[in-house]
Amino acid sequence: MNRIFDEILLAGEVHNSACWSETYMEHVWERAKQLHCNAILAPIYWEQIEQEEGNYDFSLLDRMLQEAKEHGLKLVLLWFGAWKNGLSTYAPEWVKLNQGRFPRTKDATGKLSRTLSMFGSELQEVETRTLVEIMRHIRAKDKQDRTVVAMQLENELGVLEADRDYSLPAEAVYAEFSDKDYTDTRLSREEFFMVLHYARYVNALAKAAKQVWDIPMYTNAWQKENAGCKPGDYPSGGPIIEAIDLWKKEAPELDFVSPDIYDFDFRRFADAYSRKDNILFIPETRRDHWAVANLYLAVGKYKAYCYAPFGLESVGENYSFITGMAHTNPSDKNVSSPQIKVYLSESYKMMQALMPYILKAYEENRIYGFCQVEGQMGEDLSVGKYRMHIKYYHPVEDGSEWMPGAGLVIELADGELLFAGYGYRAELSLANGDKTLDYLSLEKGNFDQNQEWHCYMHLNGDEQHIRMEELPTVLRARYYEF
Repeated sequence: MNRIFDEILLAGEVHNSACWSETYMEHVWERAKQLHCNAILAPIYWEQIEQEEGNYDFSLLDRMLQEAKEHGLKLVLLWFGAWKNGLSTYAPEWVKLNQGRFPRTKDATGKLSRTLSMFGSELQEVETRTLVEIMRHIRAKDKQDRTVVAMQLENELGVLEADRDYSLPAEAVYAEFSDKDYTDTRLSREEFFMVLHYARYVNALAKAAKQVWDIPMYTNAWQKENAGCKPGDYPSGGPIIEAIDLWKKEAPELDFVSPDIYDFDFRRFADAYSRKDNILFIPETRRDHWAVANLYLAVGKYKAYCYAPFGLESVGENYSFITGMAHTNPSDKNVSSPQIKVYLSESYKMMQALMPYILKAYEENRIYGFCQVEGQMGEDLSVGKYRMHIKYYHPVEDGSEWMPGAGLVIELADGELLFAGYGYRAELSLANGDKTLDYLSLEKGNFDQNQEWHCYMHLNGDEQHIRMEELPTVLRARYYEF
């Protein structure tokens, strides 16, 4: 794909209700600064913007734009419109209360849900009208600064507690849904039906919005927690792994679809969404010690353009900043700590300094990433013409105090490699084995804001080895062969 973004968004997504409060957002901006973020993902709410039909209040949006500019951060706006996490809690009161114009979905027993239906409804018309006004406002306010770099349409949309919408208008449309329309048996017929119509709905939103202000647009997916999950256990109709192809076909106005990755099998989801026709853009992920390790994998292996742990302002805390409640559930592993804050901050800072080299390596396919998984102490990778053996310093087990080792390698030029990361050592040899590899030089240092290399220490003798520190480190190695 052509490059959609000028830089990788090293970011965090704020808690759902954060943007309501200017006072609370002071914590967000401060934490974003501490973490060396270059962007944040933050919601705007239909219920706040259009409290009365046709009357628009953009004060919250204007405040967000102004404060992001003041803090030198880019914004990805999350449109909490008709659907959020399979429900319609962010729709305005005048929508919720008028079930004649805006009916709800029903399950197979006829029970009404908290989810707005697409069928027999004015929803598409009124939401499109509102979104067009929002985009018109963003264009007027942000045309010069380009603070808003992308827009997420809806959030984890789909039907919960049912495999599809069984309301009478939906039943009428479903009755016309024939076998020739059901083209992907990885999805049940019912889920396929919902994917088809949600994708077309969101595509229409994106098309109308882009005609006003053309910025990247996407939607995200709540994933299946396990193979036994049925449609309705998760929102039925969203762009889950099995539905990516159908979403790409039916929603071509979207620039990409995105996974929210909380699962411990990070690679499976990154593999699925990193495609020739779809960049990897992760708007939500864990904020525990896997968040740091998976960052290196996302950038180095999958060429991600966004990485955003959820609950930005809670990174570094063992409680939810939004509720003030301590994490007391021992089964909840997605808990942060001061150590994680340090590692993520140092990693973001380092990657921002390396940004031009990372982006160039993306284009030339000269970047490699890896991270330790539980029970693993080493692995072998191919790095261009080299074979690299990685040894991790510490075992990583449930409850371990050690951070999983992680790193990335960039081929700067022939015979010149840049190593970044922490908690590992690496041994290189030539893949063909015909010659011996040796160092011309090995330096510890970093690049400054002008992309100039600053050598902190020239390593030789007993120190001439790729041995990363416990905290994120950068080494620059030049090799020759004999």
